[in-house]
Amino acid sequence: MASLVCLIQSDNFEQEVIAEKKPVLLLCMRRLYMSRDEEFPRQLKVMEDIATKYSPELKVGVLEERFIEAFKKNYGVIGTPTFLLLVEGKERGRILGLADHEMLTNLISHL
Repeated sequence: MASLVCLIQSDNFEQEVIAEKKPVLLLCMRRLYMSRDEEFPRQLKVMEDIATKYSPELKVGVLEERFIEAFKKNYGVIGTPTFLLLVEGKERGRILGLADHEMLTNLISHL
């Protein structure tokens, strides 16, 4: 995973997302389910591109597989992939389903 994309886990969620002052774009996506058609690597590449474009004004992260279920309950995520734009842990935008660079750019621009 690129250094501009953080791995978000249960033990660093508070520091990396809740306490973060700048917006955080998170990808909630199961790797094993999507690996058959290689969508996870494509979505990760889009996230890396967004991180490069918007750094340092935006933090970009991917949820660790083991943390997804707890995260889904806390944020009302009904499916993956889901992209969430959060500010100090509060949701400011969401995309459910696969996304491309333009879709994520539009989500960020509304903030």
